[in-house]
Amino acid sequence: MLSREAPKTPPNATFTEAERCLLERSMPVNKLKGSHDLDFYVRAVARLGGYLDRASDAPPGTTVIWRGLSRLAEILKPKTYG
Repeated sequence: MLSREAPKTPPNATFTEAERCLLERSMPVNKLKGSHDLDFYVRAVARLGGYLDRASDAPPGTTVIWRGLSRLAEILKPKTYG
């Protein structure tokens, strides 16, 4: 919601450095060109949740963003072996 209401908000207000780095790596090369604003990272999270991010697609909804945030948390969770 923040990216829709205040698009000029810096990404570090929402995402940690580790999250931003991982999300940048998860994006295809052709999507890395351009600005890395809050919308870029929200779309990267949505892609983790199944959003296809095609030119004709509507903006990502809450369901794919929620799935993406859940997947991001799983990826960032420290692994314990034992």
